[in-house]
Amino acid sequence: MPKSPNPNSRQRERLPLETKIAVLAEAGYRCAVPTCRTMLALDIHHIYALSDGGDDELSNLIALCPTCHRLYHNGTFSADAVALWKATLVSLSRTFDANAIDLLLFLSQAAEGFLSLSGDGVLRLASLLSAGMVEVQKQGRASPFVYSVSLSSQGRRLVDAWKRGDRGALAAALSSAQVGRGDEGQDATL
Repeated sequence: MPKSPNPNSRQRERLPLETKIAVLAEAGYRCAVPTCRTMLALDIHHIYALSDGGDDELSNLIALCPTCHRLYHNGTFSADAVALWKATLVSLSRTFDANAIDLLLFLSQAAEGFLSLSGDGVLRLASLLSAGMVEVQKQGRASPFVYSVSLSSQGRRLVDAWKRGDRGALAAALSSAQVGRGDEGQDATL
């Protein structure tokens, strides 16, 4: 005899195209897992499952590549880490553009002093510089207009906490960034 449907469960509906585009745009058309960032082939994942009362609102949806989506469902990623990645991605995407977010992740993997830019290139980092996420140093006397760019200690703490999905470390990194800028009264929790 077939099972009768659970009267409390909702029927899964197709997500509207506008919602899918919003989720993908929020993630920069990349996997939202900061250690992955695969492009193009992406799934829309419900952070809180429909069967658990989750909804189809943008705040409950995240872009994951098929591999990371499977890793989540296999238990490799915790629900808390996925929720934190979403919150961090939303915060960063409202503060920085997609290129700045990618640069944070790139610099976290690059050797110290690997990236060199001209003065014009440094100007493109204004949002990251003013937030204290990157450091710029002039490279020697022979090239007065070439600068070495690296993550600041603050930027490294933020990216490391984001990659680990560690809510406490991320809050501490954001809090110390605000204290360093003289914004002690602002809330830094996600």
